[in-house]
Amino acid sequence: MSLFDRLARVRQARSTASPGGSRVRKLVQEGLGGREVKTAWGSFYLIEINRPGQLCLPRQGGAGLLENLRLVRGIGPVTQQKLQECGYRTLTDLCRHPRWQEEAHTCLKLIARRDFEGLRRRGAGDWEILEFFRPEDLVFLDIETTGLWFSQPLFLVGILYWRDGHFTLKQFLARHYQEERALLAALLSELPSFKVVVTYNGKKFDIPYIEGRTVAHGLFYRFEQQQLDLLFHARRCYRGLLPNCRLATVEEGLLDLTREDDIPGHLIPQVYHRFVQTQEPRLMKNILAHNAQDLFSLAHLLPLVMDGEPAGVMGASGP
Repeated sequence: MSLFDRLARVRQARSTASPGGSRVRKLVQEGLGGREVKTAWGSFYLIEINRPGQLCLPRQGGAGLLENLRLVRGIGPVTQQKLQECGYRTLTDLCRHPRWQEEAHTCLKLIARRDFEGLRRRGAGDWEILEFFRPEDLVFLDIETTGLWFSQPLFLVGILYWRDGHFTLKQFLARHYQEERALLAALLSELPSFKVVVTYNGKKFDIPYIEGRTVAHGLFYRFEQQQLDLLFHARRCYRGLLPNCRLATVEEGLLDLTREDDIPGHLIPQVYHRFVQTQEPRLMKNILAHNAQDLFSLAHLLPLVMDGEPAGVMGASGP
């Protein structure tokens, strides 16, 4: 049998394994609690959950940035302290200083224009940048994939966002490899509603993985939102205080949360491949729970790993 014949048989096998209507009904009946969504790109499965809660962000309007005199080039911690003792407590105050007034005006213009990249080049932190956004502007994102490189399909994308005292969790599931394109197209239609994407190691994994898969399907999406990677801040605040900065470890140390019956990450791809072959809903339950817990943990960890110095490794109410 030629190589082309073998490839044709593989494609045929994949197409015949695509879930039919009876299997979709089985997914609903056996507790995954979602629904099939049909789009111009094909079908995928959507699970949606609402849960009450609060999302804590810093004060709004750039007030913290106004008090950060170190945005002015040439001012360090010692000089800032001396200036504050002399009554220069904000950048506005500094506009009347004979030496620093020009630079202070430049910083105020950057704040007024919301030039985040310019402010970051001057040392503004993510927590200060978040002052410009409302809780409704944030989306937490986590993906599950069949491998470590975006040459391999992803099959689940979870997003979590906050509106009017409630979190909404949406999980976009490809029940078969062929549903990945429809999943991605639906996800991309949601993302423009948000201005900040919050992840855990997402800058190196989730974001480029999604972008790579959109290229593979001819959708060509680039994330233009501000990106906030909580792994960076967990390492900054808690490296040396915790055994490591894996999400499960940080959850246990800061939220007093221990996952029970959580599926190990390295097993997720092979369990999904089995699910594609059998369409047994029970195979997906632990993966969906794992993805959902990741997202709710990010929302609870946000203020604990972002707000300046380490808050101390202590128990807190979990999600």
